[in-house]
Amino acid sequence: MSLKHAILAMLDLEKGTGYDIVKRFNLSIGHFWSSSHQQVYKELHKLHDDGMVEFEAVEQAGKPDKKVYYLTDAGLKALKAWVRQPARAFKIKEPLLVKLFAGRHGDKDELLEELARHEQLHRETAEQYSKLESQMEHLSSRQRKKYLLPYMTLRLGIHFEKAWLTWLAEVRKVIRDELD
Repeated sequence: MSLKHAILAMLDLEKGTGYDIVKRFNLSIGHFWSSSHQQVYKELHKLHDDGMVEFEAVEQAGKPDKKVYYLTDAGLKALKAWVRQPARAFKIKEPLLVKLFAGRHGDKDELLEELARHEQLHRETAEQYSKLESQMEHLSSRQRKKYLLPYMTLRLGIHFEKAWLTWLAEVRKVIRDELD
């Protein structure tokens, strides 16, 4: 997948400014596909140059005009073509797993602290996902249908975070009970 397709997918749901797209990206796709603010803006310009997105300039008092981007027919066609292509299998690149793999060379208390830090991060993410899920419950039936598959990606995120928390508790117990 490329950032290009992530942005096209965002604009397929709703038009928006670069700032809006970054914000929505961070609340949704950003949980499983990271990208910087600068990368999103750079890609928007490229997509515009390639005719896949257009924008409406909106005047703002005392500020520069803002650009509200929307998907063009060419952008929708590119998105549909990409969706039809097979997706590669997910590969985990998680530094914590490598650290644990070699953890017998570390300090038990430091490993437990590292696990606690990751547990906190996963709890926070799980809470964010839970809030997003509650917001989705308040959508109109038309919006709910439009956001059904993005909602399913959110459901995977919820399952993923629960699995992490369960696994972290298991690892913490092993470290406490079985490491010298």
